Amino acid sequence: MSSAAAAQPTISAWGETFPLVDPGAKLAIPTCIALILGVATFIRAIRGIKTSKIPLLNPPKGFDLTNWDGQMFKVMTESGEITIVPSALANDIRNEPNLSFMKAIAEDFHSHLPGFEAFGVALVQMPLFRQWLGNSLPNLLAHKVTEPLSEETNFATGLHFGKSPEWKAFTIYPEILDIVARISSRVFLGPAVCRNQDWLDITKSYTLEAFSAATSLREYPNWLRNLVHWFHPGCTALRVKGAKAKEIITPAIEERRKAREESAARGEPPTFYNDAIEWLEEESKGVSYDAAVTQLSLSMAAIHTTSDLLTETLLRLARRPGLVEELRQEITDVLQAEGWKKTSLYNMKLLDSVIKESQRLRPISMVSMTRKAVGDVKLPNGNIIPKGARTAILTDKHWDSGIYANADEFDPYRFQRQRGTETDNTAHLVSTGPASLGFGHGQHACPGRFFAANEIKVALCHLIVKYDWKVADDATPEPEPLRYSFSLQVDPSAQLYVRRRPTAGLDIDSI
Repeated sequence: MSSAAAAQPTISAWGETFPLVDPGAKLAIPTCIALILGVATFIRAIRGIKTSKIPLLNPPKGFDLTNWDGQMFKVMTESGEITIVPSALANDIRNEPNLSFMKAIAEDFHSHLPGFEAFGVALVQMPLFRQWLGNSLPNLLAHKVTEPLSEETNFATGLHFGKSPEWKAFTIYPEILDIVARISSRVFLGPAVCRNQDWLDITKSYTLEAFSAATSLREYPNWLRNLVHWFHPGCTALRVKGAKAKEIITPAIEERRKAREESAARGEPPTFYNDAIEWLEEESKGVSYDAAVTQLSLSMAAIHTTSDLLTETLLRLARRPGLVEELRQEITDVLQAEGWKKTSLYNMKLLDSVIKESQRLRPISMVSMTRKAVGDVKLPNGNIIPKGARTAILTDKHWDSGIYANADEFDPYRFQRQRGTETDNTAHLVSTGPASLGFGHGQHACPGRFFAANEIKVALCHLIVKYDWKVADDATPEPEPLRYSFSLQVDPSAQLYVRRRPTAGLDIDSI
């Protein structure tokens, strides 16, 4: 098998992507005041925090993480000081109760402020989320959502890529983002609401605007944010989107509740809807919850990360037409034999391997397992993470040649070869571990990864069977990520050429 060298993230240049202040920039008086207050607050804060002997890396000219292999260190980021824990300790801290993922997210994204409530849903409504994710979602993925996913993917792919047999260039990420928003909304909201353009626009833009507003708000000291957010344009825009989301979602839920009450009054069973609105209503058992904010939270967690991985996989496939043909055959064989059954997506083992390898080579971040210490944590290496500290695990083992042969190369068969061996438990897309942190690891591993995996596979089934893909003649050998801070995002400007294939062998829309 021949494979081109993959575009591995440049670890030594990582520090250069952290935002720095331009010393020549002219700052407005309010900004100067905020910066002064921020420095004062920071100095007061660090005087009261327990210190440690963990080295602090804070260079303006970049730094080389390879010099710190197996050791803990700290870096200053736009979110403040973060302790980087060696990936070798991932298993040791994966279920540590004093390291809270929810607290880290709520703090980073100001979940107590109006407009940012979607970041606090899992924290505030954890019992409901745990019930739904633990009780309903696995059964729904196995039996009820694959066909609706396929139906909406058929509509969305036709809407975006059409039926022309001629090659046409697309900036691929925006197209995939809208497709994923549509098929996610079909499962979350059902067919009546999922094509509401206002809702789709909100789900696609809310996450990016929330990240931007949250980052901007962190420039102010904590005590000032409660005031500043009322006048901050980005925060105001989020509140407007939240209000609009309620206008869309609330009537749909109230209509269903009214219909359910009327059915009960007539002694008839209520109409069942195969979507997250229905499942959350069942799991809530009458307990009040904010349905619109919950839907925003689901969309925020699902859409952009799924779109990122799906786009990355397509960018790699477009460079390998022979591999696309192999996948086409696997998809055809499985669907002709089984249709959209529980085992169908599981049996697409090469497809699963290709997606996982894409995620291995280019995870969405250089770190994973972001946490906040809610108590002191003593690690097996003797180091202590003090209460109040922020931590993360480095994803360096994704490119460790001691774990993965030819670790810098894209090997689409890597995880397929592991199936049925002693390492089968680490070979699946949804498997997590110190060398597979794309979905996190431990008790806070992404609970929606099973849905995301199904969603990506269904989308790829349609995109591979129906369309041919290729890159421009001047394209790089492998996709180059967009680097910023810890982030390794898919290039949003990357282009692919697409054309519709003639229906031959498998009419996927009729299954």
